[in-house]
Amino acid sequence: MSAPVTAGTAASPPSPPPPRTLNVAAERARTPGSFTGHHFNSAGAALLANGTVEAVIDHLRAESLSGGYEAAKHAAPALEAVYARTAELLGARLEEVALVESATAGWQRAVSALRLRPGDRVLAARSSYVSSALHLLSVERDHGVQVELLPNGPDGAVDLEALEAALRAGPAALVTAAHVPTSSGLVEPASSIGALAGAHGVPFLLDATQSLGQLPVDMGAIGCDLLIGTGRKFLRGPRGTGLLAVRRPLLDRLAPEAPDVRGAVWTAERSWELVPDAKRFELWEAAHALRLGLGAALTDLAALGVDTVARHLAVLAASLRERLSALPGVQVTDPPAAGGAIVTFVVDGLDASEMQRQLAYRRVHLIAVPAGHGRWDMDHRGLTKVVRASVHVYNDEDDLDALVEAVREIVCLQGRGTASGAGRREPEAGDSRREADAVHGTQRDTGPTTPVPSPGTSHVTPTPTNSQARVPGSEHAAPAPSPAATHTRTPHHTHDAIVVGLGVHGSATLRHLAARGLDALGLEQYGLGHDLGSSHGATRMIRRAYPHPDWDALVDTAYRAWTELEGASKAQLLDITGGLYAAPNDRPDPLRGPGCREVDAEEAARIFPGLRLPAGFSAVHDPRAGIIDAQETLRAQLGLAERSGARIEDNSPVLGWEADGDEVVVRTGESVLRARRLVLCTGPWTAAQVPSLAPHLTVTRIVNAYFAADPAGPLGPSGLGSFSVDLPQGLLYGFPATDGRGLKAGLDSGPTWEPQAARPEATDAELALLTEAVAQVLPGAGPVTESLTCLYTMTADRRFLVGEVPGVPQVLVASACSGHGFKFGPAIGEALADLVCGIARPDLDFLSPTRLFPGGTS
Repeated sequence: MSAPVTAGTAASPPSPPPPRTLNVAAERARTPGSFTGHHFNSAGAALLANGTVEAVIDHLRAESLSGGYEAAKHAAPALEAVYARTAELLGARLEEVALVESATAGWQRAVSALRLRPGDRVLAARSSYVSSALHLLSVERDHGVQVELLPNGPDGAVDLEALEAALRAGPAALVTAAHVPTSSGLVEPASSIGALAGAHGVPFLLDATQSLGQLPVDMGAIGCDLLIGTGRKFLRGPRGTGLLAVRRPLLDRLAPEAPDVRGAVWTAERSWELVPDAKRFELWEAAHALRLGLGAALTDLAALGVDTVARHLAVLAASLRERLSALPGVQVTDPPAAGGAIVTFVVDGLDASEMQRQLAYRRVHLIAVPAGHGRWDMDHRGLTKVVRASVHVYNDEDDLDALVEAVREIVCLQGRGTASGAGRREPEAGDSRREADAVHGTQRDTGPTTPVPSPGTSHVTPTPTNSQARVPGSEHAAPAPSPAATHTRTPHHTHDAIVVGLGVHGSATLRHLAARGLDALGLEQYGLGHDLGSSHGATRMIRRAYPHPDWDALVDTAYRAWTELEGASKAQLLDITGGLYAAPNDRPDPLRGPGCREVDAEEAARIFPGLRLPAGFSAVHDPRAGIIDAQETLRAQLGLAERSGARIEDNSPVLGWEADGDEVVVRTGESVLRARRLVLCTGPWTAAQVPSLAPHLTVTRIVNAYFAADPAGPLGPSGLGSFSVDLPQGLLYGFPATDGRGLKAGLDSGPTWEPQAARPEATDAELALLTEAVAQVLPGAGPVTESLTCLYTMTADRRFLVGEVPGVPQVLVASACSGHGFKFGPAIGEALADLVCGIARPDLDFLSPTRLFPGGTS
């Protein structure tokens, strides 16, 4: 008995299947790069999927084992399959497809094969890419071809009426347009252009470089005769891959100017024949591994479905345009005909390259496009440079949040706009932390979850405290944290990073971690701004003069980091006074450095009249040396850290820590905490936290004092800057009388000291030795007015310890700064944040703790 039939069912057309939904979490899981930051540069080079990388590596390994020719023969079926996948993507025939090294290579071979002659007209859209435009202009100059630019209509796309008029005006040899240009999110009406060109019998060359992989591209539906594209953009293939497709019958009429053994057969001494298909445009020598990687990427795209990808990217980009447009001081520069995955914008008064740099600092990666990459388009619109963001299958709303919030923050810090949060998507239930899992290579949650403790471990979440109120002078350092920067806490969660010790290096690290969106907790065993360690006091020295060139790059980095910190905090932290660093003429390791020069005692006296060098001494003059405002630096870094969402707990000594799998358990007097990374910036207490380092560290007690001096006299800023003199009493260093407290000086040596021991005030003997040294080279100094002590943590080579704790990769250390580390504080903080995020810093290898152990290198 047959099943009952509902009336009318047989006559009704079948319902179309519902649109497929893209699984972003799955795409991220097979894209390792998506966990290293927020990537918005698919229009430049998209992140590769695991399968693509493996295809490339597997073939390279085969070449290494059997040889290039043998590996190619074995891979021949897979290589041929790449042509089939390309043809399927383009709606072309298999014989119409060629694989080339880049879109530009395909363009040049196709256009050259057209054999344009003097007087031939080429109708080019303003969307044309720089390489295409340069080639056309070269042909125009060298061969008399006429290149005519097509005007744009009100929507920013090619004016179709103007194109039709140009086609009617006389014979044309070529019409060309970029489907999507490099300089905006414009989507040209490719099928309308193709229809007009076809109606007049003119070949249409479509540059699909920016559309393949993000938009459906069917050569038959579009009506293009030639098409070029690249693998590295939205197709997510390797760099060094491209494609060229030429439809018949045009293919049969095109002959490459320089045929290769791949594309032609040498039939007799002076004759040859082209191969019958598009391989006539190829070269024999090719990167087969890269082509196989392209094939893997095309297979992935086919499995997802181009329509599914296009819908996802269009929704994301439309949301991004809307949210950026709502930000004060931000102008989206896409024309009305924009669509697809690319969004471009500018910020009032801020160069696009600087915006790119500042966003990269926040781990948001995109690119600035100058007018020179699309001059026909950008000059016409009055643009010199734009910021370009492009989304892909591994991007989601969390990424948009990160980009929009980063732009808003930069605009506010630049004094443009307000911190009102305009254009920001309000947090919804299920929003995850934007960076936490990204850094550590785990898949982000797509719904609300509660992190589950590892078996056998316990967690105690500290009671939240109002740490903003505790930052000394934070009202001068940075505004209070905005609601958007506050992290939602859940019980028993794991911090991305815990920083122990909030002196100059710890506070810098905490600031950089929080600025990248990580869940960062800072622990300080005493009150913030205490005077028991190595970061207290009013001033520190900054200089470029160092005895060994190993330090030069880090010094440069430090100066840049101070400039960035001053800009972010809106505080003046450096006073560039110049510096003189003196020693006996026979010193075996004299100071030197970029921009520094040696001067004799006579010239030194002219530079700093307040300083008198002993006989037989010379000095190094560093004109960019100066004085750091140490107290304001700590306030600035801690204030910026909290503004970015970091939590700070002072009076919270760490009683111990231990590695637990890939994480670290940290015990304080009140809590047991978990973190993916632990950063120890514990200064004199480093040996207690890392006992394996104890034999290599020496803690010394240092005395500094202020001496009465007239700030308007020779010991003030007009007659003195930062200085040091290597005397028999020790290395004397100091600063001019600038803050109303007099001349500050100290000796870079002292007795060993136990950090936990009580620290008495400077003794009469210590002050007498310091006074004797001061009188020897600073004859205008008066008596001691006040004194203070601090602790140096020294290594034998006086180089720092920055890097992983040997044997414990989850734990990083920055310590043993040996009396000269404050100047590097912001730079070391950024470096530690990089290391937490898995970004290698080989420039710091010379400071690695491993050098202290057998088999280690320095």
